Amino acid sequence: MSQSVDDPPIEEAGDKAEAEQPPQTRQDKDEKPLSEEDALRALHRKGESEDEAERAEAARAAAIAARVMERLNADPFGMRIGTVALFNDAVSFGGGMNLGDGGRRTGQATARISERRIARWTVGHLPLPRFDEALRILVERRLLILALPPGGRKATGVNLLVKAVRGQTVAGQTVREQAAGGQEARQRAAGGQARQTVSEQAGQEAGGACHEVLDASVLRDGRWRPPERDSGYLLVLDDTTPGLIPHLIDEQWIDDLTACLNEHGSYLVLVTGPPRGALMEAERSGQVLTTLGGLDLVRLIERRVHDREPTPEESADLRLRLIEAGALELLREDTRPRTALHLATVIRERADLAARVKELRDPTGRVHDWFSRHRTPEAMSFALAAAALEDATYLTVSDAAAQLYGLLTPAAEAPPDLRFRERIGSDHPWIDVSVGPGGAPGDVAPRVRYLNPLVRQAVLGYAWTYLDGQRSAFLDWIRLLVAHPDIGVRARASVAAGVIAWSDYDHALHRFLRPWARHGSVVVRQSAATALDVVGGHPDLAEAVWLLLEAWVAEKDTAAQRRQGLTAAAVLGGGLGAAQPRRAVRALHVLLNGDDWGALLPAGLALFRLMECGRVAEVLSALVEWSAPRDGSPMVTKALSAFVYVAAQVPAQPAGEASGRSRLSSSLPLLLADAEGHRTQLIELWARALDRRPAQQPALETLREYLDVHADRDGAAYRNVRDIVLAVAARSGRHRERLHYHLDDWARAAGRRDHPAARLLAELGRSSYANGRT
Repeated sequence: MSQSVDDPPIEEAGDKAEAEQPPQTRQDKDEKPLSEEDALRALHRKGESEDEAERAEAARAAAIAARVMERLNADPFGMRIGTVALFNDAVSFGGGMNLGDGGRRTGQATARISERRIARWTVGHLPLPRFDEALRILVERRLLILALPPGGRKATGVNLLVKAVRGQTVAGQTVREQAAGGQEARQRAAGGQARQTVSEQAGQEAGGACHEVLDASVLRDGRWRPPERDSGYLLVLDDTTPGLIPHLIDEQWIDDLTACLNEHGSYLVLVTGPPRGALMEAERSGQVLTTLGGLDLVRLIERRVHDREPTPEESADLRLRLIEAGALELLREDTRPRTALHLATVIRERADLAARVKELRDPTGRVHDWFSRHRTPEAMSFALAAAALEDATYLTVSDAAAQLYGLLTPAAEAPPDLRFRERIGSDHPWIDVSVGPGGAPGDVAPRVRYLNPLVRQAVLGYAWTYLDGQRSAFLDWIRLLVAHPDIGVRARASVAAGVIAWSDYDHALHRFLRPWARHGSVVVRQSAATALDVVGGHPDLAEAVWLLLEAWVAEKDTAAQRRQGLTAAAVLGGGLGAAQPRRAVRALHVLLNGDDWGALLPAGLALFRLMECGRVAEVLSALVEWSAPRDGSPMVTKALSAFVYVAAQVPAQPAGEASGRSRLSSSLPLLLADAEGHRTQLIELWARALDRRPAQQPALETLREYLDVHADRDGAAYRNVRDIVLAVAARSGRHRERLHYHLDDWARAAGRRDHPAARLLAELGRSSYANGRT
């Protein structure tokens, strides 16, 4: 890919500027300034063309990006874009964020769990719904594998061991007695004989202790001699635990280890993530549990706050307090029991619950902690793909994650065995993969979302700021996504590019924002515009983006500068421009002013997008001002041509639009549906456009479309166009004569006496306007 010969050098940031540009889709056909004739033809063209199709796709991408941005801004508890720490300062960890227990002694295969630590896990413990079932399996079979997502697994394992080795009761009978009955029955049925009868096992004194297995290699072959008889052992196993790989555990390993534990009168709870590989097949053994049911976190808080079962009144008061502080939303996003217990401590200490909830919902610390424990390319790739393409379908996200994985790892002869779906529960507890409510008919594909919408920006910010050796690969991947054939992928990746630019705006500007803004493809420039709109949404960066755009619209000497101006127009028509509409239309005036006509269509698109954002009055006022001289100057022609263009545009149809009157209104051109609220400005602009070439002909065509298509089926549309036409006809000059001629021509062509043109012609003939009275 080569730059235009008149492009000035593009700033570099470690790599060649040319390499920073996304893959080329289609270069603009003409790098020279556009002529007036060509610009007007492009503005008012009705047929489909390559240019129009590409610009239509860019508009659709902008609409998708706007919906993605809404989720970042829509938090009901005060968290907004710009409130999350952007990793520019040191981050300290508190509140038990680290899952490790510390104090492990090296050189030992096992370590006894102190009574103090046991008490921390067991006092006030709220069992999960299937806890008793798990306890029976453990006591009866000696080995239990909890293949569960993170969140309370270790506490559950310790409580199971304590109850097993100390003979706790379930439903009035010790679990050993229940286990003895079940095991003896199986032995009688099998005719088997054990070295030690079950009744003898059940009758032993429960004097054992609880231990943690520190060296998993001692269990590798499934043949293990526990150091202490009649004791309990806990092993927390993940992919980083040396000595034993969880997905290699099979039924033979389970049978061998179960026999060893029975022989030495001990128990083992193995805690790992959701099953993978051979462990999935081992579920048939009955000793692998993949769910224990959901924990009621509110009930956990109640138990910890009151140290007992609360009364109904106490429960209602506590739930109301949690709702008012936003704590229920926090618990929906972060389902770890430790978070609920922390909230209970805050309530007991009478601290500011709402302030603490807001601190806990800031995901910065949790993101740092997650990356410190998940350094594999597989885990990082899916987290980043979910952040960049949030709310896309699972297959879209997983394909993008596999693409990033390929950029982060050396090339291999065979495709990598990536199974992201199997690891979501263990590696990504903050991600939800489900069919969301309110989807379009037939949309049954599961979508990927972070439970807390602010996590995605924290993940992207961390990756861009801290993964120094992988930043170039990360950027290569983003560049591929912003030129992706899927519009939804492009839009979401553009938003992600803007989010990562928050971390270091100047670096991002030189590294990718400016090269994309100068690109020869409308689609890639739209991605740059979306990213800049996101950057401008950060309160500390809005003014910097405004100054950049105002500089870009004034630079028109080279093709690269002109393309920057077109990108600026797209930004000015977005959320940044809608926030300061008068400043936006001033910048668009600078862009339009001059001999180059190439900015006419992009400026017209920007003006219409501003009107879609509710800035109709500001846009119409600007067009009235720009066309005030009423001469043949280029600026007057551009202003009137832009007005005719926006007057013909219909807003995007909302999804799920109801039938009937609302559906008809939504299909009207925006300025026709909203004519009553801006009547004075519209009459002035219509009169000017109908009275001056070259705007006159497209203005007449738009007026005829109003009558043929819209006024014929919508009474309000007819009344609005009638008021405008009669008011224009009442003016001096040739307005009445011109309108009478064309209305008569359109009515004859329709061949219907009830056609809107015929009705309006009749009203024109009998109204007071026709006699020169006002």
